[in-house]
Amino acid sequence: SSGINAEWPLRPGEGTAYFKMLVDVFTKSMRDSKNQHLKNFYMIIPPLTLNFVEQMMNGKEKINKKNKVGATFTDDGFSMGIAYILKLLDQYSAFDSLHWFQSVNAKFSSEEKAVKDSRRKETDIKLDQTNTLTMKRLDQYRQEFELLYYSLSSARIFFRTDLEDLPIEVTKTPVEATASPDTRGSTT
Repeated sequence: SSGINAEWPLRPGEGTAYFKMLVDVFTKSMRDSKNQHLKNFYMIIPPLTLNFVEQMMNGKEKINKKNKVGATFTDDGFSMGIAYILKLLDQYSAFDSLHWFQSVNAKFSSEEKAVKDSRRKETDIKLDQTNTLTMKRLDQYRQEFELLYYSLSSARIFFRTDLEDLPIEVTKTPVEATASPDTRGSTT
């Protein structure tokens, strides 16, 4: 047996202590006054997510091509990194207050409605084909953002120290989180 195995935790749950250690070691230095420039870090996450989703979609498109350089189908490192930095900087609540994923979902819903309305009005075959491709692309974007939302919500669990660290709507999809309060949880 190697020395590496002797160091590895034997009981379930002990592995999560590594995440706590990572948080404990770097929290003080990240919140130090010399890092004051990070006080609004949470505000750059929306444009970072836009770029991430674009990169993921490009990577997934390359999977079906002959030259697979840059192809990818999943990447949770971005979510883990964002969750970790938000935890270190104590900015989970500030990020949640942006309602970013709910806003993205509302934007996609609005665009999908506009395309559907356009489809009803137009009889041009080429425009209908364009609308079909647009709907397909919007659906791909929505799915990619939902995957990112779930990945980030899951990553936050690794670094949580209490229930306040969980996303506001952790049990709801971005669609359900944007529903009006009187329709949430309704079964009718």
